[in-house]
Amino acid sequence: MSITENSCCNMSANDSENKQMQPSSQQPSAASPNPNLMAADVSEFFEGSPVPTFAINNEHVITDWNRACELISGLTAVEMVGTRNHWRLLYTHERPLLVDLIVSGTIEENVNVLYRDKPRRSSVIKGTYQIEDFFPHLGEAGRWLSFSAAALHNPAGQIVGAIEVLQDITQQKAAEVALQKAHDGLEHLVEERTTELKEVNANLTGLNAKLKSSFLTTIKIFSNLIEMRAGHLAGHSRRVADLARRIAGRMNVSFNDAQEIFVAGLLHNIGKIGFSDELLATPLNLMNSDTLRIYQKFTIHGEQLLMPLEDMTSIAHIIRSQQERFDGGGYPDRLAGSEIPLGARILAIASDYENLQNGTLLQKELRNDQAFNMVLRGEGKRYDPAVVLAFQEVINGVINPTTEAQSELFTSQLKPGMIIARDLIGQDNFLLLSTDHVLDERLIKKIIAFEAAWGVRMTIWVKASARDSTPAA
Repeated sequence: MSITENSCCNMSANDSENKQMQPSSQQPSAASPNPNLMAADVSEFFEGSPVPTFAINNEHVITDWNRACELISGLTAVEMVGTRNHWRLLYTHERPLLVDLIVSGTIEENVNVLYRDKPRRSSVIKGTYQIEDFFPHLGEAGRWLSFSAAALHNPAGQIVGAIEVLQDITQQKAAEVALQKAHDGLEHLVEERTTELKEVNANLTGLNAKLKSSFLTTIKIFSNLIEMRAGHLAGHSRRVADLARRIAGRMNVSFNDAQEIFVAGLLHNIGKIGFSDELLATPLNLMNSDTLRIYQKFTIHGEQLLMPLEDMTSIAHIIRSQQERFDGGGYPDRLAGSEIPLGARILAIASDYENLQNGTLLQKELRNDQAFNMVLRGEGKRYDPAVVLAFQEVINGVINPTTEAQSELFTSQLKPGMIIARDLIGQDNFLLLSTDHVLDERLIKKIIAFEAAWGVRMTIWVKASARDSTPAA
């Protein structure tokens, strides 16, 4: 039974519509198409379509049920046509389908109620929806179907039925699921790999920090070895480096630049390593022209010793320029003002302030207040005024608000896990432990043993963030 025949001949519930839809008793003219031929063509197309399709009239009675519908549902046209059992195609219990909503004129009100968020409105045909859903009772493992419906109209434009078309998209859905699984699996692998890389990076960061700490400690030890040739200079480089770093901090120099200035302070005398004991012991103001000429090359020698180390290039440049004067009268390159690296300008003050007190620059050792005033007198000539101001603030005890809190403790108050905030200096001004060293029980016992052997009571500066509520010394 064809769509055309059902739509036009078998709708007895509405005789007026049936009469209106009956073919005319007059013979068609030669120019008019033969309606019987058209009906046959539509019926053959409908029946021969590989797409499961069925139709109902305006009484919700099945008028057409093609072969593809039979194959997908197992329900034959013989048992389905003339009934209202089209719900059996998709469901195990009776309920309206899209065609029913169209025929009853309630699709707009009920489509979302029956199919929740699954309907997609057609952008081409008004009042038409497309739905995808899974039907577990179809086939051996269920099937995914995509289905849509449209109204059938008579020549007057009235709805006289509806047609529903189904498409098996099970394989498409299986491919989508497989693709999603592969995507999820890939995301999981990427997440695992990212976690691994983060762990590796954290380990490398920790190792790098340890290497830097060990490298700095090695430099401090090497600095001590240089100073062992002149007993009265023990601890000089460390004090210069510490003062230079504090001046740099007062001038808001970046951490990395301040660290380079600190290392340059530790190694600022490395170029004197080849000097004779006599030259090392001679104050600068007592040198003759020959010895002065040799002395003034120590900054170049210092740079040359460090140049093979790629990471020390900036530090080597600071060491080369430490004897330049702000007014351009220094050596070895006669630089002036901002041409002189900031680190060298800072190191010049820190070094001279210490040297004025230990008798290296003058035959007489000055008190710290005398050395302080002499540095101030060199402002604008030997020294950069901005650096002099920062030096004044450091010496006068002006605290930088960004300085990390520290506490001074007796050895009996030390606990494992505390972090050294300042270099721990032993007898004869030699380094015992460097800044940022983490204390453990073994080290604490050694420090206490040194204290007992020397017969002195030591205090140690630790970072406040790494100590508990132990009272300060």
